[in-house]
Amino acid sequence: MSIQVLEVWKSFQAGLSVLQGVTCSVARGEAVVLEGPTGSGKSTLLRLVIGAERADSGTILVGETEIIGRATPQLAAIRRSMGLMVQGMPLLPALTVAENVALALRAIKASSRDMRFRVYESLKAFGLEGRREAYPSQLSGGEAQCVCLARALVTRPPLVLADEPTALLDRVTAEGVIAVLRDAHVRGATMLVATHDSNVAPRLGARRVVLRGGRADDGTMAGGRG
Repeated sequence: MSIQVLEVWKSFQAGLSVLQGVTCSVARGEAVVLEGPTGSGKSTLLRLVIGAERADSGTILVGETEIIGRATPQLAAIRRSMGLMVQGMPLLPALTVAENVALALRAIKASSRDMRFRVYESLKAFGLEGRREAYPSQLSGGEAQCVCLARALVTRPPLVLADEPTALLDRVTAEGVIAVLRDAHVRGATMLVATHDSNVAPRLGARRVVLRGGRADDGTMAGGRG
């Protein structure tokens, strides 16, 4: 699945445009890292791509599907084909770690046997298989972040969107997370990762898109209206 963002504008209050005519793209099977400082619009752009926020104007295509203006049930169906670690999608406190990760598999109607195996394997990739029966309140911030990413990847989705996947992690754990993301990309996943860490792109082998002042530079085209 590819992503095309064309001349997208987004404001949260009058006179404050977070994104100003942003244009960028992610080709099918490509890994792209969206870089920029806090407040540059990285998280907003990811939420626009999945339809969790609505752009003021512009075009957003995921594959051949236009996201802007799509009805909620249609957006829900599209999201089931994505692996999502974005703001606004936390772990559910009443469910165990394993149950939280299994939610993504339930959405695609995986069998109980397949669910148990894939949940275990997904958590094992992050060294968290021993925390399957823990609840979110019993996890550290870094552990919770890794569980969110395990949930995003457990279905082996064709498209992965991750927001600051290494932000709360120590160096060793962060390297492990990047390795897991790299493996998913090698298996064919299209990937869009937002981060303020300039070390993620080279370690992931990804192209960099830089958001600055509400505009984008993806190395091939520039966003904005002049």
